[in-house]
Amino acid sequence: MAWLRNEDLLQFGKDPPGLELAGYWRRAAVGVPDSARRLLSYLASSLASRGWLAGADSLLVQAVEHLAEPEPQVRADWQLLTERDLISVEQGKVVALAGLLATRPTNLRFALDSHHELHLLGPLAALAVARALGRPGEVRGVCLGDGTTRLTLACDVHGVHARNPESIGLFLPSWDGTIAPSAASTAGGLFADDDALGAWQDLNGDPVGMPIPSMFFGMAAVDLGQQVGEALEGLLNHLPDFD
Repeated sequence: MAWLRNEDLLQFGKDPPGLELAGYWRRAAVGVPDSARRLLSYLASSLASRGWLAGADSLLVQAVEHLAEPEPQVRADWQLLTERDLISVEQGKVVALAGLLATRPTNLRFALDSHHELHLLGPLAALAVARALGRPGEVRGVCLGDGTTRLTLACDVHGVHARNPESIGLFLPSWDGTIAPSAASTAGGLFADDDALGAWQDLNGDPVGMPIPSMFFGMAAVDLGQQVGEALEGLLNHLPDFD
């Protein structure tokens, strides 16, 4: 598994169930060279402005032209980012970026303004995205339990500061390293209230992970989002260059 380096293997079993992915994304952000961070910022900015990305091969050509970097350097940075799953490619298409953003529709979106929305990988991304991008906005989704109740998280540049309804809770899935972290991050979700969260856990055989009920959301969930968002913010530090 290319995304599991020695430090990741050594860490397994130390993170509580449901926090393995948070630990992984924080570690994946460490030691990424500035040129790779610039490449990742360029891709995220392109997705935010257009709402889609070209195929991986075309993206590489565009990045070489736009970043004015030597092609071997851009390819080396691309390889490093894909090895850490900070760029996830399937069948020649980029499907995920920076542990946060999906290029295909998901049930969680981050509205930057009335014209631009970004699809999110999962509940951890929903908590971290505003801090990571350094952008205020609104996370929009539906209750994973009933599939219909609309939920929103209001975010400033530091992270989530309000939710509607106030009873929102969430479930963070456990990760055993057998699938890519970007794929594992899509599991779990937000819930309208603790009853919906509990019913979903019962229906799904009490899956391994971390439920965060409503009463702990303002502390545990918000703090976790700030921690992961801060780590990923360092990866996307060149976003202002492409505004």
